[in-house]
Amino acid sequence: MRQIQVDRLAPIRGVEPNVSLIDFVRASPDEVSLGKRFQRVIQSLGFSHYIYSQIDVSQPRLYMICSTYPDQIRRVWADASVAVRDPLVAYAVTKATPIRRSDIPDDGAWASDIFEGLQHFGIYSPAWHFPVRDQTNYMGLFAITPTKADYEALGRDHFEHAEMLLPALCTHAHEIWCQLTAGAGEDTPPLSEREIEILSWLSHGKSTEDIAEIMQIAERTVNYHVANLKTKLGVETRAHAVAQAMRLRLI
Repeated sequence: MRQIQVDRLAPIRGVEPNVSLIDFVRASPDEVSLGKRFQRVIQSLGFSHYIYSQIDVSQPRLYMICSTYPDQIRRVWADASVAVRDPLVAYAVTKATPIRRSDIPDDGAWASDIFEGLQHFGIYSPAWHFPVRDQTNYMGLFAITPTKADYEALGRDHFEHAEMLLPALCTHAHEIWCQLTAGAGEDTPPLSEREIEILSWLSHGKSTEDIAEIMQIAERTVNYHVANLKTKLGVETRAHAVAQAMRLRLI
């Protein structure tokens, strides 16, 4: 079984071998780089996919910020009707300890499409989930998992060892995500009703194609509105736009 050091980064091209996992993540210059660096870090630990979401604790409501899961899984998991009744969201709001999906009591019926999709793509289930609390009304929630083949090849002991690092790693990643997306959009021009509607669908993980179909408009029209709302919010990416819209109470 391959052994890992939980405080050091496994060899990755272009990265000094003595760079700590947390320092590597914290040095991200922007949220796009942060998402990519986080992915490289979890891959160095044997994991393959993650979803990073933020939860508005006052509602509570979940907003997907970044995901490396296949689109089919992301869309089902992020759908409002699923996210609202997901018992994991209720758990994350009330507790701050990591948990496996299999340890959350529920009938499992609501998530059947997700589990079937994970099996189809060869992704191990249940995932590791890490709630991250801070001093705001918004908390982070990470779902991290390996492929089924990697889990079987590396073994349970390997992932139990790697799991020890993930709470601290997720805490720092959430902090940096919030720092990188803070401040933009403070003098935001008014958004149109259509731009707010599109932002809402983006927060549910919907793609341009999904939104065009839902709103019965052309994909180029969706892209036009997305470009406008990013300009108004003073951000560069869709994920940043969703994060800013949350903080400005636009969605």
